[in-house]
Amino acid sequence: MTPTMAKPSSSARSSGPGRKGLSGGGLTPEVSFGKAYDARLVRRLGVFFRPHRGILFLAALSYPLVSVLQLFQPYLMKVALDRYIVPRQPEGFGWLIAGLVAITIAEFGGRFLQTILTQLLGQRVTRDLRMALFRKLQSVDLAYIERNPVGRLMTRVTNDVEALSETFSTGAISIVGDLVMLAGIVIMMTALDWKLSLYAFSTLPILLAFTLAMRSRARDAFRRVRTLLSQMNAFLNEAISGMSIIQTFNQQRTTFDDFEQINREYKDANFQAIRYDAITYAVVEAISLCAIALILLLGLHILDDGTVEVGLFVAFVEYLRRFFQPITELSTKYTVLQSAMASAERCVSLLDEEPTLIDPPTPVSCPPLVRAVEFQDVVFQYGPDEKMVLTGLSLSVGRGEKIAIVGPTGAGKSTIVKLLTRFYDPTSGSIRFDGVDTRQVPLRALRGRIAIVLQDPYLFDGTIRENIAFGVDDPTSARLEAAARRTCADAVIERTPKGWDAPVGERGSRLSAGERQLVAFARALALDPELLILDEATSSVDPETEALIQRGLDALIEDRTAIIIAHRLSTIRRADRIVVLSGGRVVEEGSHDQLLARGGIYRKLYELQFAEGDSADLASDVRAEDR
Repeated sequence: MTPTMAKPSSSARSSGPGRKGLSGGGLTPEVSFGKAYDARLVRRLGVFFRPHRGILFLAALSYPLVSVLQLFQPYLMKVALDRYIVPRQPEGFGWLIAGLVAITIAEFGGRFLQTILTQLLGQRVTRDLRMALFRKLQSVDLAYIERNPVGRLMTRVTNDVEALSETFSTGAISIVGDLVMLAGIVIMMTALDWKLSLYAFSTLPILLAFTLAMRSRARDAFRRVRTLLSQMNAFLNEAISGMSIIQTFNQQRTTFDDFEQINREYKDANFQAIRYDAITYAVVEAISLCAIALILLLGLHILDDGTVEVGLFVAFVEYLRRFFQPITELSTKYTVLQSAMASAERCVSLLDEEPTLIDPPTPVSCPPLVRAVEFQDVVFQYGPDEKMVLTGLSLSVGRGEKIAIVGPTGAGKSTIVKLLTRFYDPTSGSIRFDGVDTRQVPLRALRGRIAIVLQDPYLFDGTIRENIAFGVDDPTSARLEAAARRTCADAVIERTPKGWDAPVGERGSRLSAGERQLVAFARALALDPELLILDEATSSVDPETEALIQRGLDALIEDRTAIIIAHRLSTIRRADRIVVLSGGRVVEEGSHDQLLARGGIYRKLYELQFAEGDSADLASDVRAEDR
């Protein structure tokens, strides 16, 4: 059997998951557009508001209406003081109070409407954005999925969308109301006393200079927070998925230290962002207090000489106080918008990811597999800077033929699976179904003729029935039961108390390795594919389960074209032809006995890997035949 590797010493081991080759505790750097405001991002996200234009219009209208209602309140205070209270003229005062109450009630109703409309709009836009991101994840190339950690992609659809949701629900539209409020207050203050207004607004250049100085720093801080959150999610996903390996290699301490570093960096980045937020809020408050203090000092003189009435001065101070409220709100929302823009960068970068493996402009119908599947001088590398995996592979598999592909690690066996299903396209050469290049066939039609069983079968968190029915157009009970019976998966079903409705757990965690293989066999057979691709599992199972697997495999490949990445000697001997890969090309073909007699690479592989397991495989074959 394949020799087992000795565990490396602690000093020789790399740090925990997700840390290899990283600087500063980060994963592969993410895209950053680098602008505090990017109109392209806003336009891209604006697409998601179009289906909800009605709600958007009503929500946007409610904010200026409420702002206008708020503008009346200080003016009514002026009228009350100058016309009724100071001169002690009560006649008509009741009507003024009634008007003030009516405006307050209307403002309350407007704010209630604001909240309902903005939350409804935000949740709907968030839902649409999340679905668009998931739809994009389903369509991007496998290469994109493989080069981005799962945790990072999950962050796009969850945390980044949630950050945008907060902006959609509370931030973006309310800015309209804040701007209307500012403009209205400036008009009212100028109308009351333009000289006092000049004194009051003298502090604004300081505020503007401060805002410009803080803008880029705040944006960078929030971008780093979002990036580190993505890295933390990716690390956790990898660590939890590989916890058994971490425990087996006694790497709990190392992995904990790695996570502590990421967590510390995330905490520091959050604190830095909060610090900028706190500084901004404090500075705006300080400037507003200075402006009010300046006006109060002036009030000592202008009230004494009678040039300004008491009511006008009180209303002016109230307007000034309210003037800085929307500025404070805008500064707070600005930090929210910084976080949202950082999230928008990542969401838009995913939405803009264009798959290269697409249906051809003039597709050709995929013919039934009558003659052969052919690899014609296929050359392939995963990237421009990667080594060649296949170097002129030529191979033909006839209809109904079962071939076993063997070869040393790195020979390109698993790559063949990805090319057949068009998860990747050849760098040069072609793959043909009955003479038709797979690149000319719609992806859905091509993959609809193929079923794959991988080394580690992926089962979804659901029942056995749901997993066997996965992808089947007409999953009738009779069809599923026949598939389970023929592949011996019924033995798994009968052993579980809930039978077909037994939950399999995440990735099939409630089933053994052998049971997962049998369920995967049944799922593939239920599809009734023309071409079966089997990347045989290398894990050892008990003799009884091994016998069931061999029986299930025989049923699965019966009367079917099959390409098997073989690891068991019993499977290799069942094949009509054995194909030996080395260096990315076919170097030997023939039967087991023929290849052994040649004394080439196959014989060396046999002596290294299979000789010790020969008797065990033969015993398994006998048990399978007895059953």
